[in-house]
Amino acid sequence: MSSDATTTTRAHASLLPFALALIAANAAVHVILVLAGNRITVLTTLPLLAVAIGTAIYLLTSGRALGRVRYGRFVAHALCYATVNVGYLLHAYLLIGLGSPAIAGSGSGTAIDPTWLGASLGMAGLWGLGLILHGVGAVLDRGFEAPRR
Repeated sequence: MSSDATTTTRAHASLLPFALALIAANAAVHVILVLAGNRITVLTTLPLLAVAIGTAIYLLTSGRALGRVRYGRFVAHALCYATVNVGYLLHAYLLIGLGSPAIAGSGSGTAIDPTWLGASLGMAGLWGLGLILHGVGAVLDRGFEAPRR
């Protein structure tokens, strides 16, 4: 097996551990958020920075090879998007269902707390636009985002 094929195979095989690491890291983000009374602050958002840095390191080390795996980079992007945003959406849904004051809108004219509005709806919507553009680009490249050798 050639060196490029081996690298591509390793990149493909790295997607499942990456997904599991994202799930674990985002679960930790939400445990910290619960421990902070479900209030989104700069301090409760800092663990999300660790998720971003971990993703950046993964893409720096595996990204080139993932570009030779059909839809590899797009899958990595979609996994990151889903684990982060679904976590915040489910957390918000749970808080709303429980009638938690942590998510209730104050006199600001919003139905939910502005920090939760940004974390759940704003982040999902704006990042989602980028994911759609990435998906369209990946389709136009027939799923490959790096030169195939």
